[in-house]
Order: sequence, then structure tokens, then C-alpha cells
Amino acid sequence: MKLLSFIIPSYNCEKYLDKCLTSMLHPELLDQLEIIVVNDGSQDSTASIAEGYVQNYPGTVRLINQENKGHGGALNTGCAAAQGKYLKVIDADDWVETDNLPTFLSFLDHCNSDVVLTHHDTLDISNGEVKQWKSYPAEFQKAYTLEQIMEQSGNFDRSLTFHGITYRRDFYQAKAIKLSEKVFYEDHEFATIPCCFATSVTPVDLLVYHYRIGDVEQSVSEANQLKRLSHMETVLTRLAQEYNTLELGPGGRAFFEMKAQVVLLSYMTTVMLVEPDRKKGRRLGDAMINAFKTQLHGTYLRAVKQYQIFRLMNLMHIRKSTWEKILNSRLYRRVRGSHDFN
Repeated sequence: MKLLSFIIPSYNCEKYLDKCLTSMLHPELLDQLEIIVVNDGSQDSTASIAEGYVQNYPGTVRLINQENKGHGGALNTGCAAAQGKYLKVIDADDWVETDNLPTFLSFLDHCNSDVVLTHHDTLDISNGEVKQWKSYPAEFQKAYTLEQIMEQSGNFDRSLTFHGITYRRDFYQAKAIKLSEKVFYEDHEFATIPCCFATSVTPVDLLVYHYRIGDVEQSVSEANQLKRLSHMETVLTRLAQEYNTLELGPGGRAFFEMKAQVVLLSYMTTVMLVEPDRKKGRRLGDAMINAFKTQLHGTYLRAVKQYQIFRLMNLMHIRKSTWEKILNSRLYRRVRGSHDFN
């Protein structure tokens, strides 16, 4: 059995795929890696680039072609096809830290946790800024329960993300997760379900994922957040529906509520601070917080004070850029008690 399956959802990524794949192809690890490129109906040369790697690295690189189903649909296909002990998703315009792969795979060889957490960084292509996102547990390479993690969630939350999570493959597949298709932001579903069922989560003090940001074409850009607001609403609705049907322990329930809060506050940031029609933004924000008050009350309680702050900033015509400056200020970090990553 392969130790690790890298899954690369790929749509029109001819500019980036070479770098992504090359970063994974450590010459001493080819027999331990499975690299699955899911070509999601690309219109460019993505498939032919991937096919070249399949020919050059037989037994390591696989190509699956499918009609366009969106990022979530590509993840569904790749995760279902994975055969490694663990699986990790890497977007085609991102890459991994090649030099750290031997250490990472050596750890996975002896690990059996449902979830493994690693560090990632962001590279802002607009200004070259690199920022690290780490977990700060009391002890690395120790298995924690979700109850233990939620007691000190601020030490873990930066790695409990799409970019930080590696799932044990049989654990993930046993949950038969089907992520929402043809919408953006479904990576929040990936990082929430099935992680809320994990009985063991192990953080490793290792940088694995390099996340490229700062591209106006990305879903996290302000223009696209507005354009794809309905996508975020779809994911929020999905999370609320799942929460009310899943049988979760206290730790899993608290974890789910925390993860849903992240999406909810991202939505509030967009409608309250990015939407140019301020009244429309307040109307959308009010409707969503009231829906969560009924459907996912734990998240509502976590988010309601921040929602009220966003609503006040909306009335004061404060923009998202100003809010981000506040968040990034050293004073704010000292007040919040968070770590300084700079």
C-alpha cells in the first residue's frame, strides 16, 4: 500500500500544474506516493501535461478525466479513488515542500490517527509576502481528542483547515462524504466533515503546504466573494443541515460549531463590509444570523457579538480593508492573545 495519496483537483491549470507535480516527485519516495490528478473538464492543456507525468512516472502518477463538476466534484472523485494509507488534497496552483516529504511520510508510516495536522504558508503573489500558519500544541506528534483540542482551540485552529489537514484514507472513505459540487468554498465542508468524527488528531511540527494567494481570479478575492455569495450560502445551508442530522459527541459538536462560525463570519464580512449596497448587506446579514439562531444555535452564540460589530461597521461605512488592518495590528493580536506569525 502507498503511504500517501496526493489528490490534485485540476481545472484549466496549465500554468501551474508542472510546479505542483514536480514538488511532489521526491526521487526517493516514488514507491510510497500516489499522485492523482483529477482533470475536471479542463479546456486547456491540463490533461496532456498530466498525461506526460503519467508516462514518465508509472505507478506513481494517475490521471482521471471527468466532465466538469467543480472543485468539490473533483475532490469527490479523487478521494474515492485514493488507495494510500493517508490522503491529502493539494490545489493545482499550489505546491508542497519537497524537502519535508521524507520526514512527513516517515511519520505517516507509524501513525494511525484519523487526522494529521501540518503547517502551511501563504505566498501573496501581489506583493511577495509569505506568512506562516502553524499549530501550537503543548506537544507535537501526540494524539489529541477533539475534546482536548476544543479546550485549547486557539492553539490548533490555524491548521484545522483544508491546507493543514491530512486524513487517514479509510477513515475519510468510511464516512462516504460527498462535498457540494459546482460551488466554491466547499473546502470548508472538507475540513469540517468528517473531521468532526475524528477520535484522534495528531499535530506535526512540519511545513507541508504552500498556498498561493493574491490572484484576482481566486474565490477569496473581494469581487469573486460578492459574485459567488450564493455559493457561500449553499455551504452554510449544507453545514446547518448536516449538523442537525449527525450524531456527534461533545467535542465533535463544539468543533463543528467552531468551523461553521468561520464560514458564517466570512459571509458576514462580505455582505457587511464588501457589498456596496449597505442596506442590502444588512438585510442579508440579518437573515443569515437569524437562520443560524434557529438551525445551528451553538454557532449563533459564538458569532452573534462579532456579527453585531460587523453591523456597526456597516453603518459606519467601514470597508473590509480597514477591518483587515485592525486584525493584523499588533495591538489586536495582543488583546486576542494570539501568536505573532511575522
